[in-house]
Amino acid sequence: MPGWRTLGVMSSAPIVVHRPSPSGGRRVTARRTGRDEILGLAHSDHDRVVFLVAAGVIDPEQVLDDPH
Repeated sequence: MPGWRTLGVMSSAPIVVHRPSPSGGRRVTARRTGRDEILGLAHSDHDRVVFLVAAGVIDPEQVLDDPH
C-alpha cells in the first residue's frame, strides 16, 4: 500500500487522517479491498505512526509531513 496521507473526510487516498473528533482524536482509516477500514483513533503523531506502520507504510514519519 502506498504511503499517502490526506486530511479531510472524503478521499480516494489509501490512508486518511480525518478531522478532529469532539474528543480531540483523529480517526485514521485505510482503503482496503474497496472498503474503508478504521485503523484507530489517533491522539498524537506517535499514534498515527503506529497506525501507518500497521498498515504497511514504509517510513511513516516522513509520510506525516507529506501534503499528498
